[in-house]
Amino acid sequence: MAVMKMVALTMIGPDSEMEPVARQMVLTGGFQPLPLDLLVNDRNLRSKVTTETENPYDELLAKVSTVWKVAGEMIPDPSPVTLTKEFTLTSARKKVEQTSKRLEVWEKRRLVLTEEEELLSATKLFVEALKGTEFGTEELAEGTFMVPFFGRLSNENYQRLTDSSEESPIAINELTVVNGNTWVLVLTVKGYEESAQKLLEAVYFKEFPLKNIAAQLKGEGPLALVNKRIANHQRAIKGLAKAAKDMLREHRSDYELLYSQLYTMQRVYDVCKGRGEVSGMFVLSGWIPVDTLANIKKTIETEAPMTTVMIEETKDISYSGIRVPTLLQNSPFFRAFQDIVSMYSLPSYGEIDPSPIVAISFILFFGFMFGDIGHGLMIFLGSVFMVKRGMMKRSFGQVIKSAAVSSMVFGALYGSIFGMENIIPALWLSPMHDTNKLLIVAICLGVFMISLGLILNMIKQYRARDFGRLLFDGQGMAGLMLYWTMAALAAIYMTGTKIPEIAADIMWAGIGIMMLLMIFRDILARYLLHQKDSEGESVVLNLFEIMHSLMSFVSNTASFVRLAAFALNHVGLSMAVIMLSEMVHSLPGGIVMKGIILIIGNIVIVCLEGLIVFIQTLRLEYYEFFGKFYKGGGSEFKPVSWKKDGSKYVAPAAQK
Repeated sequence: MAVMKMVALTMIGPDSEMEPVARQMVLTGGFQPLPLDLLVNDRNLRSKVTTETENPYDELLAKVSTVWKVAGEMIPDPSPVTLTKEFTLTSARKKVEQTSKRLEVWEKRRLVLTEEEELLSATKLFVEALKGTEFGTEELAEGTFMVPFFGRLSNENYQRLTDSSEESPIAINELTVVNGNTWVLVLTVKGYEESAQKLLEAVYFKEFPLKNIAAQLKGEGPLALVNKRIANHQRAIKGLAKAAKDMLREHRSDYELLYSQLYTMQRVYDVCKGRGEVSGMFVLSGWIPVDTLANIKKTIETEAPMTTVMIEETKDISYSGIRVPTLLQNSPFFRAFQDIVSMYSLPSYGEIDPSPIVAISFILFFGFMFGDIGHGLMIFLGSVFMVKRGMMKRSFGQVIKSAAVSSMVFGALYGSIFGMENIIPALWLSPMHDTNKLLIVAICLGVFMISLGLILNMIKQYRARDFGRLLFDGQGMAGLMLYWTMAALAAIYMTGTKIPEIAADIMWAGIGIMMLLMIFRDILARYLLHQKDSEGESVVLNLFEIMHSLMSFVSNTASFVRLAAFALNHVGLSMAVIMLSEMVHSLPGGIVMKGIILIIGNIVIVCLEGLIVFIQTLRLEYYEFFGKFYKGGGSEFKPVSWKKDGSKYVAPAAQK
């Protein structure tokens, strides 16, 4: 339940030592570069700092990848490689130039052939589409009376074009549909060419000028000649691919090594892109988790003996504009529920991470409201299927599977299988027959969660050394005592429990004292605790805060009644499906109809009610629980990692 401690690391040293250190940071995946202009407060010094923004290895990496593109193969996955100090940007450029000269010629030739083949294919399609019409290719190309546009666009954009052309002087002639693209001939009047062209560009229209098409149709048997040219182009493209394949087969290991070397340096420069140069020395700054500091220091000692390292604790950083990133540290099970917390807001640096509490309470609430062995099993199997098919994120699938297991456990406690409570005995209670007990448990859970939120807020105030709010605020000790006293009195009066009159008087007096402490919170903090930095809000404002606290205590506690309400709702909905299936049982074909209704009904219950219960569980977490202590607004720690997909850094402590 903690946020990983971060430190700001600044390195100053020669360029030759920056690359090996940055490479190690890329491989460990625990360094987030920090712009130097945020750290350098001195304007004169800032004016002397020059920074690099472009990555010189992007172009080299693209050139080398051409060999796989020309050969028609997938670009290989890079692997971490050891780079010597001799592998510099200059040597890398030389190697790439030696490798890519022939490839560049092949790639240019391939692009030209592909473009020409596309034009020839469009020519063939155009001629076949105009067979039996009054249009002639040369007449259209000349555009004596009308201006033509021939080409293709996606089916979706074709619909957009037809919708937006109603008030425009253009005529759209659909010719054919091939592979999700619609080929059209658009005609417009002279003087409207530019407007028509802008309209076509807006829907990503790929034009093939009719003059170029007409040039392909000269001579005898033009269509046969076009087919012959297409075949020649396809053979030429295959020949280029074969030559590239042969070249790749002979030197595959060399090319893959070079690709991995360039990829490594490309990621290294992503670390170094925020570096600056001052008087020939390079400066690199960024955030690192504190548990990686020892390894980085060791790397600098061995790889960069001339580099100076400066470490700044987050408490010592007071520069404006600097926001310490948040890295959550949880066990694998609790880590899945970090997404639930992040959907509300990521914890700010130093704030309490509620992920473990959310994991336990979320599972508990979902099972309480949706307790059913059969339906829980359906949710579990459905989530497993969706995760395997890639339809659901693995972390979110873990959340759903955990909720499904909880649903099955509560189903056993309720004795409920597909809404039927007469198959197995209830291990705890039956929602339909023990409604009062269910309501009492739900309210007790609400009291516990609200109290826990207030206790976490007190811990937050203790960390901030705001003892006035910790002791006398409506969300602090005074508020917690007031809430417990009110809850106890409500329980006593609602159950008719007899207590001594003096005990009742003491409880009511305690409520009055707590309210007075809350009203004069700032005065007490200033004079009793000598807290000079107390905000000193007015008594009237504190009075309004007390009214808000009282109403929130009542409404938040009452909100947890939904735990019992949805448990009853689940039983009622399941019974409705069963009753509906029984009504058709006596009709012709009733057995089949009964089975269909039961299957569809249970699917609807799982999908619709499961979604509603999921949303209600989030509401209890976000509004009733988080509202007592949680602020959020954190910035996610985004280190430069080996993979370009930005795989998240996992703290070593969380990997155990």
